Amino acid sequence: MVHPAHSPTIPCEPLAQAELVWRDGRPYAPQYQDAYFGSDDPRSEAREVFIDANRLPQRFAAGGRIAIGETGFGTGLNVLLTLQQWRRHAPEGAFLSILSLEAHPLSPDALHEVHQRLGLDDADSRALRAQYPPPVSGLHRIIFPGAQAVLTLGLGDAAPLLAQIRGGIDAWFLDGFAPRSNPGLWNTAVFRQIARLSRPGATFGTYTAAGQVRRDLEAVGFEVERAPGHGHKRERLIGHLAGTSPRTDNAPRIAVVGAGVAGLATAFALQRRGCNVRVFDPAGAGGGASGNPAAVLLPNPHPTDTELNHLALAGTRSTRALLAEVTRQTRIDPVLAEGVSFHGVSAHARKRVQRLQHAGPEHTGFLFERRGGPDSGPEPRLYYPQGCGLNLARFCSGIAQLLPAIATSRVTGLSATDAGLHLEAGPTEPPGVWDHVILATAAPGGRPLCPELEQVSTVVGQMTRIRAPLPDWGGEVATGRGYCIPLGPGEAWIGATYRHTQPAPSSNPPPDTTPHTQDDQLNLEHLAWVPGLHDPSRIEILERWTGIRAVVRDRLPLLGPSRRDGGNRVWLNVAHGSRGLLYAPVAAELLADRLLDLPEPLLDSTAARLDPQRPLA
Repeated sequence: MVHPAHSPTIPCEPLAQAELVWRDGRPYAPQYQDAYFGSDDPRSEAREVFIDANRLPQRFAAGGRIAIGETGFGTGLNVLLTLQQWRRHAPEGAFLSILSLEAHPLSPDALHEVHQRLGLDDADSRALRAQYPPPVSGLHRIIFPGAQAVLTLGLGDAAPLLAQIRGGIDAWFLDGFAPRSNPGLWNTAVFRQIARLSRPGATFGTYTAAGQVRRDLEAVGFEVERAPGHGHKRERLIGHLAGTSPRTDNAPRIAVVGAGVAGLATAFALQRRGCNVRVFDPAGAGGGASGNPAAVLLPNPHPTDTELNHLALAGTRSTRALLAEVTRQTRIDPVLAEGVSFHGVSAHARKRVQRLQHAGPEHTGFLFERRGGPDSGPEPRLYYPQGCGLNLARFCSGIAQLLPAIATSRVTGLSATDAGLHLEAGPTEPPGVWDHVILATAAPGGRPLCPELEQVSTVVGQMTRIRAPLPDWGGEVATGRGYCIPLGPGEAWIGATYRHTQPAPSSNPPPDTTPHTQDDQLNLEHLAWVPGLHDPSRIEILERWTGIRAVVRDRLPLLGPSRRDGGNRVWLNVAHGSRGLLYAPVAAELLADRLLDLPEPLLDSTAARLDPQRPLA
């Protein structure tokens, strides 16, 4: 598998959903003048043509990590039947990643109808529909609880999407409507990308036996043979790419330095993929800036920046998925408030709201609605239904419960040898050799562990918990200039200040995090537009919290391999600034997938915005 070549940016644009009609008991797509299934027994057809053709039950039973690619998600039948086989045969510690593409997705209601008619209304189909993405071009990740399996659903035309995807594929379902009615899916541009993504020995199965398809697959390196067709079809094609792929059942040993939300999410993503992970942090889970008792998940769409919109949508979905998984497994619910209203209370905020409203939610990932929120005046506002306020410290505590015990040793050095990576972690930590080290902290006070950390600076933020005659906002977070997270009648966390300090990795003492009365006043000034906060005599300060955030110049995280040893063994997931809730979980998924050569959750052009080697001047 080779990296994608440079290709044009894929807009975060709305897609036309497929029309679904039923003819003779089969779902039919008028746009393609073809049925979604080629037989009266679609489940049997899918098992024979795709699952058995790729020998998936046997390969699942062997364990390890396996990735499947599909051209033509359609009704999700192949994915759901594959998950049934996965749950039946895969041993503990195995991991399944599915990449599936669809140019014209069905609506959620149509998907539900097909699943019910096919008898597929199980836990996985419900998880699929609950996380089904909006009809927006790009990549959208779906997690299947308890299955150690993920689906990356790519919406849009196959050729440009595939050109923007990284990750090795072991088996392909070449599905989709017939080549004569869907030539955009059955052509050499698509097959070249399939070959690029395929690991040596990758297999495929398809219902078609068209001569041109066979010749095109052979032209890109596949060995192709005919097999008996299913039902009334005379023939179909199966085959494989030359070579033998190495087994992926190894469990690399990975040290994660930092137990904030970025480090914990990274450790969880790697552990779920079968890695042996140890987290190091002297302060324990959420001991730094991730100990925030009241953080806000607020998407950050842009009226014209496509990559930022892809990142905002993927980040929001990834954080909500991790939040749901933590709550499911630990019964810890860190959510303080659901929904976020963004108010155009300042000139800058008003301009931002107006530009986003003009662009429209359909062109920014359907992240916001033009309605809703607290009725606090005539200013324009946006409502983010997937935004929330939560106790970040509690969230970190929940993730930590799903991991091995955190080593409370301070990592002060890192050395690389041919045998692996060695950490200097204090006398109480036994020596160990690691295959990879993830740096998920840029905490000041020591020499930097890699050169990219020299670019990081720090910002001190203070939160203030107050009691005041606040309005009843229906449990929503209000933001615009500052934010206000309701805790119940008359109480809220407000904040946060943003005080720049010095570069994070300097050997100087860490920045002062002593709470300041003037920062309380600054938080109140920023929220002077909130009813009930204009009279200081009626406001009581109940509590304060301060934390140090790491940032770089463009306010996006540093994510990917360091140039420290040149061997892709030292990785970074740092500098999330004030958007750790939005960026850290999806960054963790991307880092884990890239390290293990699995299909990634972000388009390559979007992921490039986070590259630690990008220019920051």
